[in-house]
Amino acid sequence: MDIPRNANDLVAKHLTLALPGEVLSVIGVRDAPVVRALATEIPEVRLRQTMTDIMLELADGRLLHLEFQSTKEPTLYRFAAYDVALAERYRRAIRTVVLYTGDVQSAPSELDAGSFRYTVENVYLGQMDGDAALEKVRRHLETGEWTPEDRVRLAFAFHMEFERRTRDEAFDAIVETLQRVPDREEQNYLAALVFGFSARVLTDEQKAVLRRVLAMTELLKEIVEEAKDERSKEIAERMFRKGASVADVVELTGLSEQEAVEVLRRVRGEA
Repeated sequence: MDIPRNANDLVAKHLTLALPGEVLSVIGVRDAPVVRALATEIPEVRLRQTMTDIMLELADGRLLHLEFQSTKEPTLYRFAAYDVALAERYRRAIRTVVLYTGDVQSAPSELDAGSFRYTVENVYLGQMDGDAALEKVRRHLETGEWTPEDRVRLAFAFHMEFERRTRDEAFDAIVETLQRVPDREEQNYLAALVFGFSARVLTDEQKAVLRRVLAMTELLKEIVEEAKDERSKEIAERMFRKGASVADVVELTGLSEQEAVEVLRRVRGEA
């Protein structure tokens, strides 16, 4: 369930709308009213071979850096390097929350490097009651009490602990519940949460199942169209570099004349 690079802004748009107010408090991230999702590809960081998971702007102006970890992080230097780059680029205060999945029970939350001290907040999703979260979501669906908190519970249930179900049974139950969400807008929000927070830590088989379940959401349709457009522009660029005309590119790629001209200008270095 990989997302084309140019489609990340589509996910970010829906992700922002999926996280109103204090809904992240249901997974232990409190006092975090989200304003919008931000790009995570920072050139200075990419050079250090460091990459974040999710970055959100909060109502008070701070940036919330959410990092998924399936294993215990032995030191915090990697996160600190990323946050220094963020702070330097945006000139904002950074709040980092590490979301641990799996069996991680404890992890360092402070780095004392002498001339500076660096801290993060650790949230252990694997210690949360997935059975209770899923039952609450199902009850709210049945009684019409669905809330934005429920979409967060459902999206993060993939990473919680289940005592009354095996992991496979839990996954099947979550997917079945996803399919019962009737509202199209809610389906888009859930798709954004799954894409943004969950897809990267699921198995290939689980991703394939979710891809089928979420296939009819408007978000996934937008992503598919974005991927097709991105591919067409890549082909157009190669054609122009080999001397093709605008008319040929339009005919063979399906791009509009305006889109083809924009690609040509980029190839010529005019854009």
